[in-house]
Amino acid sequence: MALLPLLLGVLVATLACADDFERRAEDAVLARFLGTWRTETTVRDGAGNVIAHTLGTARAERTLEGRWVEFRSASIPPGAAELQIMTREPATGVLRQWLFDSDGYWHTAEGSWHPASETITWRGEKDGASFVIEDRWRSPDRLEWTLVRKDGDGRTVRTIDGTLTRAE
Repeated sequence: MALLPLLLGVLVATLACADDFERRAEDAVLARFLGTWRTETTVRDGAGNVIAHTLGTARAERTLEGRWVEFRSASIPPGAAELQIMTREPATGVLRQWLFDSDGYWHTAEGSWHPASETITWRGEKDGASFVIEDRWRSPDRLEWTLVRKDGDGRTVRTIDGTLTRAE
């Protein structure tokens, strides 16, 4: 009988360690963004025609006691800038993203991490349109991403492709 509390204690400690490991692994996903980056972005309309192509820089760092990742990017030459805030909800493991740009656009998105493909899939809705962003890690120093925005009828109205290449 005295062995039962000991075994339960070991089981609880093991589960807590597994839970802590999973939390740390999820936090490590967002930590991949930390650092300084070179950016390249191509914006296309629904027919696939290039609307814009930009180069830029970005920097990501932890903020507010490390709970949030702040990702700021700017085009070269200056003219366009973005601020992204990302976090992981400890209770649910859901990734959250808030994006704001210098043109006044903003959105929120929910994300999920897919370890086998090393991809974060973000989903959201804004002004009657849905969007999906896929952040695909090709290596620790390279991220390729795609955003597809669809109208209420499911037609693609905008596609944005980009890369982040670690600068330091």
